[in-house]
This record gives sequence, structure tokens and C-alpha cells, in this order.
Amino acid sequence: MEKSLFKPFITIIILMMLSIVALAFTTDVKFDFVPGVKMELPEDVEGWHGNQLKFCHNPDLCAKDYRDASFYVSDLVIPDICPDCGSVLFNMARAEKEQLPDDTEFVKSAFTNDAGTRLFTSIVLSGTARDSIHRPQRCLKGQGNNMDGEYDLEVPLEGRDPLTVRVIKTSRTFRTADGPVPYYSFYAYWFVGQDRETSSHYSRMFWLAWDRVVRSKANRWAYIAVQGEREPEGNEYEALIIDFIQQVYPYVLTDTMREKAYGE
Repeated sequence: MEKSLFKPFITIIILMMLSIVALAFTTDVKFDFVPGVKMELPEDVEGWHGNQLKFCHNPDLCAKDYRDASFYVSDLVIPDICPDCGSVLFNMARAEKEQLPDDTEFVKSAFTNDAGTRLFTSIVLSGTARDSIHRPQRCLKGQGNNMDGEYDLEVPLEGRDPLTVRVIKTSRTFRTADGPVPYYSFYAYWFVGQDRETSSHYSRMFWLAWDRVVRSKANRWAYIAVQGEREPEGNEYEALIIDFIQQVYPYVLTDTMREKAYGE
């Protein structure tokens, strides 16, 4: 068995051991509601213009069969009201709202650069339930995507060590009146805790258990994702990921997390 295959099993064993210790010796875990990210995305950063997205959940008029009507906030007369049916708009799709705990928070925006390239960005923040966020692979598969490979990518950042993000290459086929149309995309993400960040789901789970056992606290984790279209072959899209994250990263962290990330 390759070394990389051992990692999830070792992590699970460590988590089990920590859970046993937690059950035996801890009785009062305090929940810390202060996250490591701000639940807002910048409107403009160098080279990119952002536009926040809102979703209508009206199942009879705008969200039939969970095909949500989405709107850019800049196009709305009233930011939280659907212009088509008058219903309240949400920061997440209807399926996300129904499947995740009520205190899960979202913010989504579409960013466009001068060349017209569009990237969709989101921040998902967990609530008190540990299943508020999970591995993005689960949602991507549920949405009908094929997983064409994944790997870690380092994003150089001024003033600190490179940020490691996880990149998933996806593909799917849309059926149109003109026949099947293939679509190739990428999904890059990383997790941010109150004072930690990682691209690994298993590392996040370890730190969740560690904080509960050693620090007697639980805090809100988030994941930040960047999604866009790619060519079937090649890795030119990596330059887009790197450039975008370099511009947005400093804006999404809280002051406490920024001090930790930059060693200030």
C-alpha cells in the first residue's frame, strides 16, 4: 500500500484516540463563535471586480426542481427581495439551505477580470453542528460532476509562507437542443479555523478533536472556494487561481487570523 493511502487511516486512529480521551476526561467544551474569516467578499480587488450573488427559494415560481433563480446584488432594487416573485432572497441555494444546519452561513460572489474571465467564489462557515461543512468532493459529486483528479497547489503570498490549496479538476456533460456539451472546470479550496488553516479535510478533523480535548473549546471552521472553467488539457487555469487568491486572501481573514497567518 502506498504511503499516501496510510494518511487517512492514521488520522482516523488519532481522532479515535482523542475522542476516547475527550469522553473520559472532558465534560465542558465551550463553543467559540468568533471565526477566522469575515463573512463578506470584497467588491473590487486589483484586476478583479466582484458581484455578490443571491438566490430565490420559491419552489413554485423561481426554484422549481431546485433550479434556483440567482441574481447579482448590483442588479437588484431591493438587495434581499426577488424581483420576479417578491420572495426573500438567500445567500445560498435552496438545496444547500435545506440540507445543512440552520446556523451555517454562506456568502457567494462572481468575480470578473479585465479579460472577461469569471470565477465563482464562496465562503461557507460552520455553525454549532460539526456537519455544517464537509469535504467539497461530496457536494461536487452530488451535483453530477466527474472527479478528474485532485492535488495541492501552493499560492505564493507576500509577507508569509505560501498558502496550500486543494485543487479538484471536474467535468460533466450538459444535454442541450444541439446535443451533449462537455464542460470542464476546477474547484480550489482551503479550510480556515479561528487561528489555523489547512487544505486537508483530515487535518481539519484532527484540529477539531484537538481543540475539544486539549483546549476544551470548539470553534467555527470555514472553507473558501474558487471555481471556474478550464481547458480539457493543460494547467493554464492555475495562474488564475494564484492571481485571484493573492488579491482576495488578505481581505477575507479576521484581524486575529491575519496576525497568525502573517506572524505579526
